[in-house]
Amino acid sequence: MMPDGETIRDAGYQAFLASILSDREQFFSDVVGDRGLSRKLRYAMLTILTLSAFYGAVAGSYAGALQALSAAVKLPFLFVTTFVICFPALFVVQILVGSKLKLLQVVILVAGALALTTVLLAAFVPIVAFFLVTGANYYFLELLHLLIVLVCGSLGMYALHEGLSYVCEKHGIYPRKALTILRVWVVLFAFVGVQMSWNLRPFLGDRNEPFQVFRHYEGNFYTAVVYSFNKLLKGEGQSKGHDSLSDDFRGADMDTLMWNRALGK
Repeated sequence: MMPDGETIRDAGYQAFLASILSDREQFFSDVVGDRGLSRKLRYAMLTILTLSAFYGAVAGSYAGALQALSAAVKLPFLFVTTFVICFPALFVVQILVGSKLKLLQVVILVAGALALTTVLLAAFVPIVAFFLVTGANYYFLELLHLLIVLVCGSLGMYALHEGLSYVCEKHGIYPRKALTILRVWVVLFAFVGVQMSWNLRPFLGDRNEPFQVFRHYEGNFYTAVVYSFNKLLKGEGQSKGHDSLSDDFRGADMDTLMWNRALGK
């Protein structure tokens, strides 16, 4: 046995990733059994910080290096701050309804769910890069990122719910009624995350505007989503470079037409 109740199975970062991806029952059992808690927490935080920064950098690269750096800092900050704001309410209410899980155990279960979310975000990076290279429509990319974050976040929170359900059924230290509270908390977590992301905007950045770390927009997150969707349907959102190229081709066509007329063609 290793220190802190860790086994050889727990010893590597690769084993941690494998556990949250494909062996979550073992991960939950280890957490409930106080096995390797400190190591799991370090690995979870490392995953959240590095992979969310990676995804943010790729997303922000649409508008250049400065925006990529800005998004690489802001996205991990978004994850960690939302967690810090929302976690106390979850833990205190869970204790009130009879949960016997310790503070560190609940922290690791939630951090594991967020780590899984960021692993999934990183897995979508090749798709994001493909559309960056081939499409680069601003409004399409906005909605694409929103969809990816929604899917990955939902899967991460589903894993958390799955884990606490397992703890409830197999170990009897987590009351079933607390699962209903967890579902409400997940919705609250989503709303806090949305508001935080709106305050930290932009993440993607607009090529047609000068770089700013923070930018004020009228309206709110939900009206912005509707606005982006309407703009996408209208075919707007290309960078000025694309528009200028189209103007060049239109100008070339007009010159050809005038030349042909002058020659009597």
